[in-house]
Amino acid sequence: MAFNDDDTVYRDVQMPVARGRELLQLVTMLRDSGAHPSLDKVFAHMQLELRMSIDIVENPPDWGATEPTHN
Repeated sequence: MAFNDDDTVYRDVQMPVARGRELLQLVTMLRDSGAHPSLDKVFAHMQLELRMSIDIVENPPDWGATEPTHN
């Protein structure tokens, strides 16, 4: 990752699925409250990332599945 001279904050958070669901619920409540309108896009992005991460854990893609050999 290249570092810029801007003031952008990056995050990388790892947690069990149960905590991810809890965090998603919290972020959803915060976003739905409308109390922090300047963070709406951040909350929306967090929701998307959390939903995708939870879905990948619960429904693992078969990207690494063994392909049948062709003779």
